[in-house]
Amino acid sequence: MSKSIEAMWKDGFIKETQLVAPKINDLYNRKSQNIVDKLQHMFALNIKAIIVGSLLMLLMFSLIGAPWLGVYICVLLIPLVIIAKKELRKSLQLSKGLSSYDYIMSFNTWLQDSIAVYGRYYRVFYPMLFIGMAVQGIVSEAGRKMIGLLVSAWPTDFLILGVPYYLLLTIALIILVVARSADALYKLDLNIVYGRQFKKLDELIADMQSLRKT
Repeated sequence: MSKSIEAMWKDGFIKETQLVAPKINDLYNRKSQNIVDKLQHMFALNIKAIIVGSLLMLLMFSLIGAPWLGVYICVLLIPLVIIAKKELRKSLQLSKGLSSYDYIMSFNTWLQDSIAVYGRYYRVFYPMLFIGMAVQGIVSEAGRKMIGLLVSAWPTDFLILGVPYYLLLTIALIILVVARSADALYKLDLNIVYGRQFKKLDELIADMQSLRKT
């Protein structure tokens, strides 16, 4: 045997005429499908988790006397569920008749596009979520007491709806920071939930691309 095992393995991936090619292709077909199936399953579970979580938050906030904040958060999550279902349907419609390489690359293209779609909404979601929490804090009994303490410590006649201007400026500054950090927050969220699977996907694509170049 003049060829090394490594050379035969590489040739088998690229040339279907080689004896080992079907085994290599089947291996990558299974690895590709396993990763895609795992991610799609996680995406579907995430949709269910958002729905259940929003209902639990509505119940929790209602019990602590802040039902409107619960409703507000549920309203913010509705577009997220709609986006998630739409994007998941797109991934399920990808053609499985392609080669393992073409299939995994088409899935990765969809994934990057989907992340961009989510990212655009999260740039709105995070600031709006903080605004809702800030408003609830201001109108709550505890918030009113805190505002009273602030005015006593730093008196001012410049009040807007009973709220000192410096508190509103602080809230506005935090909203700006949250808005600017939305992409980073979303990427952190992605990494926590899907980081391991994304890493496996990247490694598989890198392996397949490396073999195609040899």
